[in-house]
Amino acid sequence: MSHISAAIEAGKLDLPPGVVSVVTGYGHTIGEALTTSPIPGIISMTGSVATGQKIMTNAAVNMCKVSLELGGKAPCIVMADADLDKAVEAIVSSRVIFSGQVCNCAERVYVQSSVYDAFMEKFVAKMKSVKFGGPKEDGVEYGALMSKDQLDKVQGMVDRAVEAGATVLCGGKAVDGPGYFFPPTVLVGAAQDSEIMQKEIFGPAIPVAKFETFDEALELANDCEYGLTSSLFTNDYRFIERARTELLFGETYINRFHFETIQGFHAGWRKSGIGGADGKHGLMEYFNTKVIYVQQ
Repeated sequence: MSHISAAIEAGKLDLPPGVVSVVTGYGHTIGEALTTSPIPGIISMTGSVATGQKIMTNAAVNMCKVSLELGGKAPCIVMADADLDKAVEAIVSSRVIFSGQVCNCAERVYVQSSVYDAFMEKFVAKMKSVKFGGPKEDGVEYGALMSKDQLDKVQGMVDRAVEAGATVLCGGKAVDGPGYFFPPTVLVGAAQDSEIMQKEIFGPAIPVAKFETFDEALELANDCEYGLTSSLFTNDYRFIERARTELLFGETYINRFHFETIQGFHAGWRKSGIGGADGKHGLMEYFNTKVIYVQQ
């Protein structure tokens, strides 16, 4: 909203007064007032599941429509017939973009056992090669996490995973010094029901596990409360067709980087949200349907 406000003040957007209003504040006061007000026709928010649930509760007072894009725990399935180099490149890029602080980010990887060792060799090497640092450094692929609290959260999740039996293959410890930097981190050996396999990390750390059959991969991928994005790496259209209907996520990327296009529809299933954005379907979120009957 700050960009919109600045553009209006600079005269770059020819909008009548009152079309766009910017209200700022910290804490619950402003949010409570906005989400319980009878004025909005729709409340659209990107944030956490807990915040989305609170907004839904508040919006129910006036039966206000909501469009909520919440958290994600995107699974990446790598089949034995996949182009491993392409898979590694896409998954690493999808994990570290904006320091892993994007809801679309790859959050967990499942690799078919017959190519697991070959994949891991390439994957760990690629993660180790990722450069992070400040905005004035050359060749940096991602920067600091947004806050000390977020850095502590990522570190805590990695530490608890290790305490529960997981092994860190690279990274794993926050960098000393100024800035909230966390290195590219790969973990193996985490249980499917563990926190790091089930809860959104929102940082540049990712657990990897192996599977035997595609049925098993689908079961593992769907075994979480989120349903935003997912990916599949394969050249077999039988698997692609099954993923189209059997992966319980609003978006599935095939052999590519995790990020939507503006003409698509960015929408989560299950606890990843309700409604959506982008494309025709996203635009329609902001319309009300009215039917007129005229009889002569």
